Amino acid sequence: MTATDAGGQRGPFGAGFELFADMLAIGVATTLASLPVITAPAAVSTGCGQLRARSEGRRAPDEGGYFRTLARRLGSTRGPADLTAGLVMTLLGAMLVLDLLLVRGTQGIPGAGIVTVILMLLLAMLAAVCLRAVALPESEHGWLAALRTSVRASVLDPLGSVLLVAAVAVAALCVWMMPVLAVLMLGPLILAATAVRARVPAH
Repeated sequence: MTATDAGGQRGPFGAGFELFADMLAIGVATTLASLPVITAPAAVSTGCGQLRARSEGRRAPDEGGYFRTLARRLGSTRGPADLTAGLVMTLLGAMLVLDLLLVRGTQGIPGAGIVTVILMLLLAMLAAVCLRAVALPESEHGWLAALRTSVRASVLDPLGSVLLVAAVAVAALCVWMMPVLAVLMLGPLILAATAVRARVPAH
């Protein structure tokens, strides 16, 4: 008896396995689409939308469908806003990482330990807020609304933010231990962001 016979699920392995496969496929597609860097927010937002739709049973995404959806998004009037968001995110993240490297690599800076902790906390907060923002349906229509909702959710749901930071840390550790996994890591991060959004009612 297949999973379809037992409970209306597609395929012989069940909906959970198919969701896992979709997550990996979307992760690879999102990684490829994020290679220009400034396309990353739109790429991850599109990936979250695809996975959210799959988890709700509305459609089964595929890599071709993902790229068509992303191409339509970037080619529409939303495209410049998406690319601007990617540029701002890249510059802000690069600035924080560069500051952290400078503080860690320079001897004799007063309060270097405190500054390092503050910069790491800022990076963690930025990662949590950005992951929440791209997982919101609002990110498909406007980044300012998505960011406002994301910041509010981060304050109201600190546990969710901790879970997202932990997901980023685990993904970074996996890539550090086995760099070939980098092409897959956006999939689990997209799943984590989508799951954290779904775990509590919208405020």
